[in-house]
Amino acid sequence: LPVPVPVSMSEAGVLPDRNGHGKSARDLSFTCEPADGIGVMTRILQMVSFRALVVSFLALIGASCGSIDYTADFSTNELLFADVDFQTKAPGDRQVFVTPLKDERGGTVLPLHERGFPIRYGNDDFWERPVAEMLIEVLERHLTNSQLFPAVKSQAGPEDLILKPTLVMFTIGSKEAIAGSATFAEVGLRIQVLGPADKQGERPLWHDCAYGNRQMSEFEVKPVSPYRLIGRALQLTLSKALAGLDSSNVGRSHVPVEIILIDPSQIRSRAKPLEASSLRR
Repeated sequence: LPVPVPVSMSEAGVLPDRNGHGKSARDLSFTCEPADGIGVMTRILQMVSFRALVVSFLALIGASCGSIDYTADFSTNELLFADVDFQTKAPGDRQVFVTPLKDERGGTVLPLHERGFPIRYGNDDFWERPVAEMLIEVLERHLTNSQLFPAVKSQAGPEDLILKPTLVMFTIGSKEAIAGSATFAEVGLRIQVLGPADKQGERPLWHDCAYGNRQMSEFEVKPVSPYRLIGRALQLTLSKALAGLDSSNVGRSHVPVEIILIDPSQIRSRAKPLEASSLRR
């Protein structure tokens, strides 16, 4: 059997396997959910083949349509990602400024084998634009459409909230086995919200929580495309994040804020699930 050769996060993405020997940059304890839909992807022989495979996938989906969008951009292409239908029942009245998305996926060694079979990863070269750029567009769009905040501002005033998103996981790939291949995709997003500034300009931390989802197909000769899985994982991650912000009341000035904080060290730990402590303000 070939000797496993570690790769860095900058080359590969994030560890897809909960039973592997390495760790992701910000590992979260998410539940593995089965994939759905009809797959078009055969065994992945080279990482560079991912783009060709997803073009075929998009063509298959759009075959019955008048036009097909081949753009590898999940912010604009609904074949890769469809917006979450989430709208709060109690619209917020606090405006929010969203900082540029911080990408913290880099720096971790990933395994290339499991039980003698190869694990292969996709990389960001597939996408038309940087993942962080597309994701911040998607996030801001959902913050506005959900009515959690009346507006997403381009600059924060003293009375406005500041939302700081951090991407801790965004990966796709495939695992080989005797029965065929299994594709996977995983997304992890940390959301921090700072309250209005006091007289000294200090802002309290009202919300600090990580949200994420992992999708994995069954082992098959033709598993579902991993680019379909990443869209589904992102949908569920955003759905959890919007629900978390909604329940925290950070966008409403007329009700007490439910402060939700996590221990940052738990983001890196796969030994125990995330734990949140809640206080009332």
